Amino acid sequence: MASKPMDIGGETRLSPALAEINITPFVDVVLVLLVIFL
Repeated sequence: MASKPMDIGGETRLSPALAEINITPFVDVVLVLLVIFL
């Protein structure tokens, strides 16, 4: 959850594309939850 996902290293072994695909839906869900609670 750092400012730069590439700093994790564990996900970097798989591939940057997988990291982005896994993070993008998570960010979308967080934004939706924020809108709901606001």
